Amino acid sequence: MKFAQKLGCAMMLVLAVSFSAGGCALLYGDFADRLAEADAQNQAQHSLACYAVESEILSLYSLGDAVTGDALAAEVGELTDTAPEGSTFALWYQDRLVCGQLPGEVQPMEMESSQIRYVRTGETVSAVYCSDLLDGARLFSVFDVSSLYAARTRSLLRFLTMEGAVLLCAAVVVVLLSRRMTRPLALLNRASGEIAAGAYDRRTAVPGDDEIAQLSRSFDHMAAAVEDKVAQLELSVRQRDDFMGAFTHELKTPMTSIIGYADMLRSMHCDPDEQKEAAGAIFHEAKRLESLSRKLLQLLRLSDEELTLTPVSLDGVLRTVHRSMAPVCRAAGITLRMPGEEGLTVRGDADLLTDLLCNLIQNSVKASREGQIVEVICRRQKSGSILLGVADAGIGIPAEAVSRVTEPFYMVDKSRARKSGGSGLGLALCSSIAQAHGTELRIRSREGRGTCITVTLTPCPPQGGDNP
Repeated sequence: MKFAQKLGCAMMLVLAVSFSAGGCALLYGDFADRLAEADAQNQAQHSLACYAVESEILSLYSLGDAVTGDALAAEVGELTDTAPEGSTFALWYQDRLVCGQLPGEVQPMEMESSQIRYVRTGETVSAVYCSDLLDGARLFSVFDVSSLYAARTRSLLRFLTMEGAVLLCAAVVVVLLSRRMTRPLALLNRASGEIAAGAYDRRTAVPGDDEIAQLSRSFDHMAAAVEDKVAQLELSVRQRDDFMGAFTHELKTPMTSIIGYADMLRSMHCDPDEQKEAAGAIFHEAKRLESLSRKLLQLLRLSDEELTLTPVSLDGVLRTVHRSMAPVCRAAGITLRMPGEEGLTVRGDADLLTDLLCNLIQNSVKASREGQIVEVICRRQKSGSILLGVADAGIGIPAEAVSRVTEPFYMVDKSRARKSGGSGLGLALCSSIAQAHGTELRIRSREGRGTCITVTLTPCPPQGGDNP
């Protein structure tokens, strides 16, 4: 049974029970009032009859006459003749019923004095009153109260008819209301089924401020979280596939060159110049594989190990970077501009920050022309944080490629990158180093105008001497 049907049945049950209980209480309360009013009138008439019979007994005593059943029966007969319609009297005297009749279920000696009994004989309901009189006489008054019970039955039938009509109309209203009230639940049910089937963009958006609307909003938040998680998983799978494809391709290119030149040296008689050229090519491609392996290991280490950050003097990092990269820049005809020493200290890892700047400088050198300047940026910002990065005036990065340059093996110009010894891992490694320091790469670039890549680091007080 659906929830709307259960809700409708529950509402109808409550309504029927409440309506029936209230109606019955009203009907039987009214009946009890009418019966009490009739009982008061009957009791008064019974008292008058008892007074008349006892007066007759006393009169016979005063006259010195004998009290006989016939004399008392005559008095009771007169009372019956003058009584209202439906009222009769019976007299029990000297162990026999001397006047009148009692309903079949009533035994004269079983009733107690001042007792009232209601007796049903066929369709007739009688109220029987009993009182003990002088000289052992017992007077019974019998009143027909069938009209009260018949009126109660008619009222009950009218009420049941009205209740049936009301409940029928209420059932229609309850069905409509229960369907309307449970419509958001049906919507949530359909949405959950569609999401389970793969429609992760499905939302309910039930309006209102009640519990169902709050449940709808929570459901939509959950669906959005599921959609984001699925999108992340799909992106992760896609990136993994891209990574494996690019990694295989990056290994294939140098390995093909190495195998080709090695086979030539193995199977052919080459002159010294050809041997030198082949050996140089093998050496160059082997260095590419070494660089690729080193960067991959760094990426894996950053992904698998939790980094402990300590105070690092940037002056020491900059000196190490200058020693490493100044010969590379001179060989390419590029001017490397370093900032002056400012005594800045940040929370980080000295080796990783050195790798970050070296990779950024290498990328800038590859993107710059001879005679251009590559500048290392290191300064305190107004907010107190430390800005560290590299800027160049090289060929720049196309706007549509800026969001992808940190993906492993992604290269804007693959032929140029491979020609210059690039593998597409430099900026991916820089991005991982930035994330390990609780920040991210900020890339600003204009095609043909140059690129500036920076990170924002957290400063901390210096802890003594500089790191070498």
